[in-house]
Amino acid sequence: MDPFRFTLRQLQHFIAAAEARTVTAAAAEVHISQAAMSQSLNELERAVGQQLMVRTRTHGIQLTSSGRRFLADARELVGRAADVQQEMTERAEELVGPLDIGIYTAVAPFWVPFIAEHFIVPNPQVSVRIVEGDGKQLQRQMLEGQFDAVFTHSGHLIDGVRHQVIRKGQGYALVAPSHRLAGRTSAKIADFGDDPYVLLDIPAVRDNQLPKLRAGGIEPNIAWRSTSFEAVRGLVARGLGWSVLVQRPPVDISYDGLPLVTIQLENFEPSDICIAFVQDRHSRRLAELIAVCTAEGARLDAETA
Repeated sequence: MDPFRFTLRQLQHFIAAAEARTVTAAAAEVHISQAAMSQSLNELERAVGQQLMVRTRTHGIQLTSSGRRFLADARELVGRAADVQQEMTERAEELVGPLDIGIYTAVAPFWVPFIAEHFIVPNPQVSVRIVEGDGKQLQRQMLEGQFDAVFTHSGHLIDGVRHQVIRKGQGYALVAPSHRLAGRTSAKIADFGDDPYVLLDIPAVRDNQLPKLRAGGIEPNIAWRSTSFEAVRGLVARGLGWSVLVQRPPVDISYDGLPLVTIQLENFEPSDICIAFVQDRHSRRLAELIAVCTAEGARLDAETA
């Protein structure tokens, strides 16, 4: 096989020149002399056998049609080379590099502390950014390249994403000890009838949970709303209504110390906790985070089985 006729360094110089629009500015960007930049660009054009740019005093650098096509290829090659170099570094040493994660608000209290202790602290060379918000909106932003992965519910997934389940999720009814169904271990949605309902008032819940309640035979009598998971539990604990939640704290007590009762819902579609992503092929950083969270989810599922 013939050796390559151009180098990654020449491709980097070409990209810098195309973006800076002048040889002088491109040379300053990559910290070489103007003469060295001109020589590198000339050698690249000779190597590919085509004129890639036109250089003038008045208009600076203008790409030819061949140059515009080659620019896309050059960016892809340089980007992939950077990925390979990063992967080799990670294999040989600690996990290194950025990791941008979105987390659905209702999931965050259960997973952010765990991620902080068991992934961020042990991997100080990974720069982790965590943004909380609406699960579907975060996934749309992920498709635009803003996040590497999003923690959400399997029932909230949007088109174009893949996912890995990290913990089983099953909706349950939450009531106060004084509620007429509090002595039952399981119930149907229809059993709650017109009882006042406390809604966790965030888009993903409104879009996914309310249709399930209607499919179960009731039109929820929404008496109270809150965007706070714990405020919903507090309202229920005071006997102001019942609610359906998926995340379950280890103790059935509200923030203000009042008891709560959970009731298993019959024939209620599950909504597992999962990590959504775009590409099946992950960076080692993301693969390690998924592995750590999957192991923790399996442990928690085993404890509650």
